[in-house]
Amino acid sequence: MLSRVADSLYWLTRNVERAENNARLIAVKLTSRLENANPTEEMNQNWYELIEISGFQEVFDDEYDRSIDRNVIEFLLFSIKNPNSILNTITIARENARAVREIIPNELWESINSFYLNLKRQSHAPWTMEEVSDICEFVKKDSLLFQGIVEATMPRGDAYLFMEMGKHLERAEKAARILDVYYHKNLDSYQNKEIVEYHHWWSVLQSVSGHEAYIKTYRPLIKSRNVAEFFILNAEFPRSMMYCIQKVRNAFVALEDGHVEHYSESLAQELEHLANDLYDFSIEEILNQGAHAFLQSFQHRCMTIGLHITKTYYLGEVVIP
Repeated sequence: MLSRVADSLYWLTRNVERAENNARLIAVKLTSRLENANPTEEMNQNWYELIEISGFQEVFDDEYDRSIDRNVIEFLLFSIKNPNSILNTITIARENARAVREIIPNELWESINSFYLNLKRQSHAPWTMEEVSDICEFVKKDSLLFQGIVEATMPRGDAYLFMEMGKHLERAEKAARILDVYYHKNLDSYQNKEIVEYHHWWSVLQSVSGHEAYIKTYRPLIKSRNVAEFFILNAEFPRSMMYCIQKVRNAFVALEDGHVEHYSESLAQELEHLANDLYDFSIEEILNQGAHAFLQSFQHRCMTIGLHITKTYYLGEVVIP
């Protein structure tokens, strides 16, 4: 496969996944806002957590003087200065799809093109806070439609495998970012700490649509230790770090037909070492060494894997915030 084609397919799915992740985070935060009829300034500042997860704090700080909900939502939804805004990521995804129209099914092109046109139209229209939830729902549904068409119509050849690598590497890295930002949040200053803590972890799980799956695994109690284990080490949940890295590794193995050549040796080693670490560590060992250090290291290793994918298959420049 030509490297330019592989590059477009890889970044096509990474950007659609990135847009969906932003929509999920905003939607969950909106739910929290609605449950607090009189939000305090401190709660408004909590919207800045979404900027930390996006990785573009400096860009946001240059554009806005306050991290109130409307500023954060505008930055994540439609800002042309935010490389990770939903509008920018879907614009890039559409251009990637256009570059490989002869490779992907026509239904997939029509899906991403319609996604872009609807989003562009919404970005030019005035929007209210009450409409944001509908926008996020539209983004999530169109992303899921896109993924469904990929799964239902794409042959399981090289094109599909590059798309798998892009999607799951993006998903793994974002899961680590979300958990890293929220895991050490100090909840001691709140009244009714137990209720606040429960809602906090409920929101974290909802950000990856994992609440129902978590409850089936751990029953009704939501504890930080169990949430960390669910995010990091659950081998069956499609958005856990372990599951996603294994999917990236499986795609690589299939691409190379089970062989490791000199040009792919570095990528093979990085994937093997990260996958083995996730299998070998218990959640107690991870928390004892420090969750923040582990999650930061995981994000760095995802970036390294992305760089190795680029070098191995001669893709375009990797930009991972």
